[in-house]
Amino acid sequence: MRRMGCNSSTSVSAPLPNAVNAEKGIASSGSNQNQRCSEEQAVPTKMTFGSDMDMGRTPNTEKRMLSSNTLASAEKCIGYACRKGRKPGGRAPPNQDSWCVHRVPQGVTAYGVFDGHGEKGHLISDYVKQVLPRSVVQSVQSCEPSDADAQVGKVQACFQQVQKSLYAKPHLAVQQSGTTATLVLHDRENSRLLVSHVGDSTAVVVKSKVGTAHEMEGIALTRDHKLTLPDEKERIERHGRIMFDGYCHRVNKKHGVGPGLNMSRSLGDGVAHRLCGVSDEPEVTQYKLSSQDQALLVCSDGIWEVISPQEAADVVKDYGPWQSMDAARKLADMAVARWMAGTQGQMMDDITVVLAFLQPSPCGLDRADTGSTAVPATISPSYVDKANKLTEILRHSSWSESTEDDDIEHG
Repeated sequence: MRRMGCNSSTSVSAPLPNAVNAEKGIASSGSNQNQRCSEEQAVPTKMTFGSDMDMGRTPNTEKRMLSSNTLASAEKCIGYACRKGRKPGGRAPPNQDSWCVHRVPQGVTAYGVFDGHGEKGHLISDYVKQVLPRSVVQSVQSCEPSDADAQVGKVQACFQQVQKSLYAKPHLAVQQSGTTATLVLHDRENSRLLVSHVGDSTAVVVKSKVGTAHEMEGIALTRDHKLTLPDEKERIERHGRIMFDGYCHRVNKKHGVGPGLNMSRSLGDGVAHRLCGVSDEPEVTQYKLSSQDQALLVCSDGIWEVISPQEAADVVKDYGPWQSMDAARKLADMAVARWMAGTQGQMMDDITVVLAFLQPSPCGLDRADTGSTAVPATISPSYVDKANKLTEILRHSSWSESTEDDDIEHG
């Protein structure tokens, strides 16, 4: 995996095409499929689907989906789940996570997850979901496949242009609201992933362990942009300052309090960018795929706060590509159970899973039609202590309402 950086300039593409509203909830399970999914046989040459703008406020409900075609998700070897979280004290902001899958005829599929925060975080994540993937795909395809530096520059320029476009939309309250953005481009012809991200919506590859037939390992392709990273901390402290609130570190002005963001890079968050050193520049990496690489996970931190990459791999290994929806649901269900156990049922973050199987018939993933896993739905004592601290902070918080709708951006 190679981390690179440079600057270039490009323009933001138009939003993704209008899609037809799908039924509320997720598509039918892959467990009823009798035919295995093949990347080349079961997938149309072009497709776009992802989350809809959903103002539903009932905890643990699925966010609506938009789709430009009628094929079931499992037929594409892709699974997804997007669950509304729960906040202490009866507060019920909408699900602020957004996600998308965008495939084009040139052999590229983009997988994106966007975790909004702040009063209008749900609007910002939905907007970025619409404009960023298409812009990045088009820009990268204008480069030679072998010109890695040019591709990185194009991707970074797309993120920067989306940030500029957010400032031009005052109804999004971009000064105090924002989103993470993790976008993975799967170049099937050249067997590689181009990974770009700001924030903490981690991408993970699930791969076969060397010398074993059925054991898998989960490897993070991104690092969370936390304020404790030495290079990120140094930049933030040149412009603002970092304070610990008893749960996590937060960005504050040099001479004042707020905005309280708990990450060092994001899209939106105008005050944090202007006064505190928060950056919109994505880290961009390339990952060369091999026959060992079986699946890709892109998830919001509602998953990764309570499930490790290795635990996620242990779940995915029990499912085949035609069971992609079952696997995604299993991960979401496990995360819900752990949030509820760790906070005595008081809170959970919004939870988003996007799962893509990378091999048409992966070794070690050939299972019966009903997937299962031995990973227990338990939670470590250290996490219980961490969750209790957060619950207590939220219960007695004196922050403004706009900050509370931030999911309190736990880290």
